[in-house]
Amino acid sequence: MDERTDPTATPPAAPDVPGPHTDRTRIRRHADRAVPERVEEFLMAGQIAHVACVDDGEPRVIPFLYHYEAGHIYIHGSPGNATLGLLRDGRSVAVAVSKLVDLVASKSASGHTANYRSVVAYGTGREIDDIAEKRRILDAMTARYFPGRAVTTDYEPATDEDLKRMRLTDIAIDEASAKMRDDGPPGPHDAEPDFPGSAFIAPV
Repeated sequence: MDERTDPTATPPAAPDVPGPHTDRTRIRRHADRAVPERVEEFLMAGQIAHVACVDDGEPRVIPFLYHYEAGHIYIHGSPGNATLGLLRDGRSVAVAVSKLVDLVASKSASGHTANYRSVVAYGTGREIDDIAEKRRILDAMTARYFPGRAVTTDYEPATDEDLKRMRLTDIAIDEASAKMRDDGPPGPHDAEPDFPGSAFIAPV
């Protein structure tokens, strides 16, 4: 069954899946939408991770393709990538992953909204230098974004020199929260067929 038609269906959680532990991962607005047991599911399904940290008192946020497994988010880039360079010192980092599922239109201006899946995670980064580990993570990440493609069969593998030039950062998650909306138009007149206007759900 599609997750949108059965929002209560949750996969079994692995023992190392990060969840909320402190007030910074407490969902305040619409706490009923909190789904901490789905953190790993949403991270495995996401496509873009927005990675944020503070540098010299100024906020910095950059979107990355990423790989997730067992409580770790892996991001990579060139040796000159400024954000990856900053994360080498183990400073705190925040990561946001979100997926827009539907746009929800209402007969009331304030009722327009969206159905979504989202995760906010906090942790620290470390740089990975081991060539074998870099290769494993890069191959797993490629397989996640391009399922069915195989090294040597569909594309030439990265050389050791390629991997030496690539900077790979492992963000170990300390805690995370997950939130979702999966509902119809919320306006006060959306269920009234004779009220003017239109209300609908548009998948994206």
